[in-house]
Amino acid sequence: MFFRLQLLTLNVASAILLIFFLCLGSQNIGKRYSLDFFINKTVALPIGFLVGTSFTYGLISGGLTSILMIKNNVTDES
Repeated sequence: MFFRLQLLTLNVASAILLIFFLCLGSQNIGKRYSLDFFINKTVALPIGFLVGTSFTYGLISGGLTSILMIKNNVTDES
């Protein structure tokens, strides 16, 4: 259980750092695009930020999936 918690903390911490650096790096980008959904449009954001957040969400979901699939090898000695 402690190993899973360590992996979860590492996964979330790396994703937060990646989002932080994306926010810092995309402040001075001139070209901005908005996503057009069926209902409405998003605010104008740099394309690098959109791709980076997609990558970060993939990192979080893949990490959580792999953490949840780890089997517990704890033997009860009672």
